Formats: sequence, structure tokens, C-alpha cells
Amino acid sequence: MSGLIFYIFAVSKVFTIRVFADEKPTEITIASTEGTYKIQASGDMLFVNGNKTPYFQQMEAQSYTIIAGGKTRSYAGGFTFYSFDGEMYILNYIPEEAYIASVVASEIPGAQPEARKAQAILARTYVYKNVGRHGQYDLCDGQHCQVYRGLPVDASSLSAAQGTAGLVLGYKGTIADIYYHSTCGGMTLLPSDVWPGMKDQPYHQRVKDTLCRISPYYEWDDTFNLDPLFINLGFGQMPSSVKVVRDKDWSPVKGFVFFAPDSVYFDYSRVSDAIDHHPMTRIFDAEIKETLLILHAHGYGHAVGMCQVGAMALAKSGANYRDILTFYFPGTEILSLASF
Repeated sequence: MSGLIFYIFAVSKVFTIRVFADEKPTEITIASTEGTYKIQASGDMLFVNGNKTPYFQQMEAQSYTIIAGGKTRSYAGGFTFYSFDGEMYILNYIPEEAYIASVVASEIPGAQPEARKAQAILARTYVYKNVGRHGQYDLCDGQHCQVYRGLPVDASSLSAAQGTAGLVLGYKGTIADIYYHSTCGGMTLLPSDVWPGMKDQPYHQRVKDTLCRISPYYEWDDTFNLDPLFINLGFGQMPSSVKVVRDKDWSPVKGFVFFAPDSVYFDYSRVSDAIDHHPMTRIFDAEIKETLLILHAHGYGHAVGMCQVGAMALAKSGANYRDILTFYFPGTEILSLASF
């Protein structure tokens, strides 16, 4: 076993998570049993209740409530606050199982116990595969890493974390590269389908999955006015029809061919910017009806790895967490971190 993998398994069981990472606040309010503080970022310094300091720590209280950008969240564990180039960094130190339980509660709320256990194992697998990816902190709290929203954590999510303590998903004795998403819409995808140049592993497979049809995002429509396309993409006349371009069946859309009446191609990003489309999926077909562009979408998320709604359906039908993980990651095995 390589020294790098040994180091990963030897890390502290307290992780450092950057919270409010997507929001990037410059001013927050934090309340705890130690008091209430208003913190502002300026350059590489903080102002805490008006007093200038290079950093600020809260390590003793049992819980904290942070208000930032109109959002209020509560957390356990300790905190360090600092500013770099005017951007505030809020680092939460959280024990492993408390972190895993919160990820389960944040990522798959309302799920059956066995689906929560599957999610807990994937969350732990992701941590030990990616810990330290941000350098000065282990993971962020958004979809770039895993969604982590602190407290409260329900009893079922805590039980899932504790009941799978020390377990990760592996392949041939190493930690697996895992992914998960909300709703695949009919079939899961390979990493290389979504992220060009990404290496697929043997357990990354396109899995036909209609279990998630209970989701409102299994099939759904997104409708846009054609005027922004007409103006921003410079059509000579309003397009009358459209077809999408993709590498293979059931893969993310790469671009559009519009007929106005001559055909003209635009890559996905040009069209997305023109209509201000922030996709919840890149799996869709398209048509034009009068002055509307209609996207007939399938799924919610990148569609790689475990479909969370599908996992819930499997659990409801009687599958256990091992069955669920085998279905979405064939050929993998559940390993104990203690075995490394």
C-alpha cells in the first residue's frame, strides 16, 4: 500500500469543513453560549465587534448559530474565522460521525434507514478519498464536495452514521471513487460522460434505473422565451426548429442546432448564457413551439453513481444498504478502515 493511502487513513477523525463556502460572506453574526459577535472581513483582517484581529476562534461552546447573507444555520464543534483578500473563511471542526450524520441528513432527508446507511457509507468514502482537497481545509460544505448543513441531525441519520462507523466502499482493496446525485431520470452515467477526460473505473457503469420515476424530476419540462436567443445569438430570423447534439444516446447535451431556416450550431454554454439557464440536468431533448424553446429534461443532478431517489425506492422494496451499493457500483465491496 502506498504511503499516500496510509497517510489518508491515518488522519485525525476530526475534519475541517469550510461552511458557507458558496455564499462567501464578508459579514456574519455568530451566537453561542460564549456570546454574540458581529464579524466583518476586510483585506486579511477581521473586525470582531469592531475590534481588529487576524483571526477569531470559538472552541468551547456546544453549538453555534451563524447568520450570513440572510441564511441562518447551526453547528456543533469548534470554529476558526479568518479573512483572505477580503473573503471570509469559516472553518468548522467536526468529529467524523457527527459530520457523516449531518451529510446524510442534508443529502437524503426523509429516506428509509437502509438508504441512509448506503448514503452514510458513500459520504464516508468520499471523505477519505478526498480529504484535504482544498489544502488549508479538508472539504467545503456545498455540492462541490458534499452538502453539509450542520444541525439539527435527526435520529435516523445519526443511527445510519453510527451503524456504519468505519465502513467505506472499496474496490480491490482500495477506496472507490464514488459519486451520487438526486435523480438519474432513467439511467446513470459514466464519469467520462459528464466530465471529459475523467477516467472510468470498472465499477462505474451505466445502470438502467427507472426506480426514480417517483421523483418529480424523472421527466419534466423547462420552458424559455426565444427572444433572448434571437437577440443574444444574432439570428437573422426567429428559429423554427431545433435539435440537440450529444456524443451518444443518453449523454449530456453538448450543443444545439437551430434552423432559421439555415442550420446554425451553438455549443451548450453559448445557449445557456443567452437564456440564463442554470441546468439541474444536461440530459434533455429540445423543441421549439411558436416563440418558446422547450427542454424535455430527465433527472436532477449529474446522474453519475448512486441515484438517491432510486436508492430510496430500493430500500422501500426491501433492499438493504449492501444491495443498494452493489446495484449502483457493481463489483465493489464494503471495507473497514481498520483493515488498512
